[in-house]
Amino acid sequence: MSSDSDTFGVPLDGFEMHLRRSEVESVAAGMGESNLAALVQAVRALPVRDRAPGWELAVRRFGRGKVPEQAAGEIGMDAIHARALLEAFAAALAELG
Repeated sequence: MSSDSDTFGVPLDGFEMHLRRSEVESVAAGMGESNLAALVQAVRALPVRDRAPGWELAVRRFGRGKVPEQAAGEIGMDAIHARALLEAFAAALAELG
């Protein structure tokens, strides 16, 4: 049996980002997705440099219901880049389904 640490771990250049189960669940609810592992796999499918900011945007956009511009502004990112990351995340999730 794997732990949440194993299930929700995402590699980042020699480190590992651990996604909170509550955040994964809130993003899943906001996206209408029932497969939590697929969300984590979608984050892992992003280029390494995009994983952390992509996940932070997903949490703010889908988990908290913020518009992309607001989510981007809260983490100091321009809206164009934020939309591209959110689209890449959604595309990675769609490829897994």
